[in-house]
Order: sequence, then C-alpha cells, then structure tokens
Amino acid sequence: MINTVVTDSLFPPEIIIEILSRVPIEFHGRLMLVCKQWNALIQDRHFMEKHMSRAHRNEREFVLYSKRLVSTNIGNGIVLRRSYRHVYSCDGLYLQKNVVTNKYHIRNLFTKQALELPDPHKGSRDIVFSYVPSTSNYKCVSIYDDESSTECCEVLSVGSDELSSWRLLKKPNRDYLIKNGKKFSVVSTGDAVHYVRVIASGAVMVEEVVSLDLGTEQFTVTNIPSGQYKSWEKVWPLNFMGKLVLVDRMEADLCVLELDDYKKQKWGKRKPLIPSASMKALEDKHGTVFPYSFEQAELWFWVKDRMFISYNVRTGNRYFMCPPNSGDKLVEAMHPSYRSLVHLKGMQPEEKTPTQLPPSSAGEGRWLNLKRNCLLFICLYLLIFIPVYSAIFL
Repeated sequence: MINTVVTDSLFPPEIIIEILSRVPIEFHGRLMLVCKQWNALIQDRHFMEKHMSRAHRNEREFVLYSKRLVSTNIGNGIVLRRSYRHVYSCDGLYLQKNVVTNKYHIRNLFTKQALELPDPHKGSRDIVFSYVPSTSNYKCVSIYDDESSTECCEVLSVGSDELSSWRLLKKPNRDYLIKNGKKFSVVSTGDAVHYVRVIASGAVMVEEVVSLDLGTEQFTVTNIPSGQYKSWEKVWPLNFMGKLVLVDRMEADLCVLELDDYKKQKWGKRKPLIPSASMKALEDKHGTVFPYSFEQAELWFWVKDRMFISYNVRTGNRYFMCPPNSGDKLVEAMHPSYRSLVHLKGMQPEEKTPTQLPPSSAGEGRWLNLKRNCLLFICLYLLIFIPVYSAIFL
C-alpha cells in the first residue's frame, strides 16, 4: 500500500517516503493536513516502522513515573502523575495500570490518546502486548493463577474494529507447575510471547520456555539446555531483533544464548557478547549495571534509577543517557520512551492535539499539489542538501 498513497507528485514515491520519514514527528500532524495522500501515507504501517526505526536511533527520551499529582513535560522526558504504573511498551504505546481505579490503559503519550482495556482475570502476574504482523493488529497477553493456583493464559485483540473480550487459551498440561517457582519472565518478540520459567520439582530443576505464537495462538515448549546456568539471578531474558535471547553474567564476560527457532525448539550456541574488560570498565565507573533491552545492535543497561547506558556490541561505543531530574526523590521509576503516531481503533483523546486527522475533501486542485511539492522541496533542501554542502565545503 505504501507506494499507492503518494501519487500526483513530481517526485517518485520512494523519494517522498524517504524525505517524510526523516521529518521529526512533531511536524507529522501538520503534514497529515496537506492532502489525503500524505494523510494515508503517515498512517501506513510500513511508513510508521521506517520512521520509528530512525526515531529509535536519534531520539532519546524518558517516561518518568513520579509521586507528583500532575503530568508535566521537562527537558527530554515526560513526567506522569503517580496514579499510573508502567506495565509494558511497544511502538511508542504504553500499557499502564491506573493504581486508583485498577484499570489498564494503552496510551500514546505523544498524541495524548488512550484506550481503556477490559479487566483481565484477577491475579494477573504479567501482561505484555505486541504488534502481530501476521494478523496486522496488536494483542495483549496475560499470565495469571486462577482460584485453584493453576497457571493460565488469556489473550486480548486490540486495534481491530471492535475491542473484544479476553479469551482463555489452553496451555500445555504441566503437572509440576504446582511446585515452587524460582523465576518467571515474559518477553514479547513481535510475533510471539515467550514465558521463561524455572521451577523446582523435587530435587530436579525444570528450566523451559513456553512460547505462544500470536498468529496461530498455539503453544510450544522448549527446554533450556540443562546445566547452562548456576544462578538465575544473573540471567536476563530479552528481545533481540525478533528473537528471544538469554543474556547472562555467569563469568566475567557478558554472554548470550539465542533461541534460534522456537517452533523447532532449536537453540543456538552460547557465546560472549561483551568482553570482561569492557564490562569491568563500565562497572568500575558506574557500579552494577543490569541489561534492560536491545535496540538494533545496542544493548541498553539500567543503572539503579540513575541512568541508562547504551553499548554497541559491534563497535564497542558507549552512550550515556541521564533522565532530567534523575536525582529527584519524587521519581519512582523511569523507562525510555519513543514518540509515535500509532493510533488504535477505539482510542479517545485525553485532550485536543494538532495530530487529529483532517476531514476528507472532494478535490485538491493544482494549488494543493503545488503546495505539497513546495513542501517536499523545502524538506529535501533542509534534510539532504544542507548536510551535504556542509560536509563538502565547511
């Protein structure tokens, strides 16, 4: 669809897409008012992914969860009032729980729109949500224990024509689940949600990954190679380029084990990711660091409510990111944030924003085409010609 929504222009569709994907998201609301073609383009999923991939590399911001009574914007961060608790985030959308009403919402903090979700089953242990390419919508997954302490899973489709209710999924029968759990982590990798669990069954430790294919809603259980980890306190399950990886610090090096194909229950080889010398230099300067997330080739570390550190596993370059007012005792938690224009059906504006969709018009005429092409020339000049000129002549 992406090439069919940018017709009637002096430029080829690929050039228009390339130019507009470089425009900061603050101006997208205005660009959507130029014409119906640009309106449709900016809402196209492929265009959003292209723009978000650039934004993730260039825009570094935070969402700070504060004890303050009001929401504010400070520096390169958004401070949320204390009534919200962070649950999960995806594509610039934030799944949050209102601790006053106990309601779950998916919120776009940039466009200030929100979608209230139906209540999940009582006793939910973890909730994640993800965009599913095969079904072209978002799904929430909740893991909870029912009244008989049986582990259950339910799923909710969001962003479709009508917000459905939570649906209970039949999980693989595991008799040992009534035993003592040692570690539970839920990680979304886009098309699948992986539930990493370590369970003590008598003298035996059961270590496995339960994977839910969000397209087919079928489960696969993959055993973690036995004897791989002596202490699960030093293992962090993360999403790396759409695959589950287990990042560990069993030795001086930071190592990684990748689940190559969860459908075939196939693991890769555990290998060093960051050498011991680099880890030592990092921790000598900043103290204990904890792997937080992957962004492309960058592994982000979290440092005790003080900062985030990005380490490029290919080049070894480090990037330090301190949130505004990070020493403020009123800040309870913080998470990296990314701006996006992703809109889910059923979202309601929390307040008026300049990014609301324009009404459709019957005709655009020559004047609108001229204005649109002038805007493209200006964007092309600012984004391409000036940097090239500066690099050559300055």
